[in-house]
Amino acid sequence: MSDRERQLRDLADRLTDRDGILDAWTAKSFTDRLFVLELRGGTALSDDLRNLLHQHDLRGYNEVHDVGVEEAAFAGEFDRGDRYQFVDVRHRGELQSYVIE
Repeated sequence: MSDRERQLRDLADRLTDRDGILDAWTAKSFTDRLFVLELRGGTALSDDLRNLLHQHDLRGYNEVHDVGVEEAAFAGEFDRGDRYQFVDVRHRGELQSYVIE
């Protein structure tokens, strides 16, 4: 596990201790590391939390990929709340995924 992955996993562990945060974890897309947050229904993605994520070089997926969605990080609703995705812009494009035919 890289130092960066360890840092983000530690951040995820710390965030799950906060009220309103149901879960947090890292995931991998084809070339980027993602950071996912699940917030309890009715819990807003506060400016304080958004600033903390920005300090860790995490930016809203929709903003980074310019998908034109109003909320920079909103990924959808689920039965207990809302999901948000962020991209690790510090190491954006460094991960490699392979397609095998």
